[in-house]
Amino acid sequence: MGGRRKRRKQLLLRPKPKIPNTFECPRCGKVAITVEIKNGIAKIKCGNCGLEDQFEVPPIFDEANAYGKFIDRYFEGKIEIKESNSEEKEENETERESEEDNSGETE
Repeated sequence: MGGRRKRRKQLLLRPKPKIPNTFECPRCGKVAITVEIKNGIAKIKCGNCGLEDQFEVPPIFDEANAYGKFIDRYFEGKIEIKESNSEEKEENETERESEEDNSGETE
C-alpha cells in the first residue's frame, strides 16, 4: 500500500551583505559621501557640502575600509576643509550690497 510522500525541506538562502555605495558625511550629516578607489588611491567626496580627500590605501582595502580611514583622518584634523562655493557666493553678494549701499549714500 502506498504511504504519503515526505516533503523535502527547502533551504533558506540568505543574501550576502553588500557594501553600501554612499556613506554619511561627518561634516554635514547627509548620506552623500562617495568613495572611488583607483590604482591604490582613494578619492572621497561629499556631494552635499563638498568635503573631499585623497590618500593612498593598501590593495586589500575596499570602499568601507577607505571610508573608515577617511573618518579617522577627519577627526584627527588632517583634512583641510575648504569653504564651499555657495558660502563664498553669499559672502560676495553681501559685500556687493554693502558697497552699493555705501556708494548711494555719498552721492
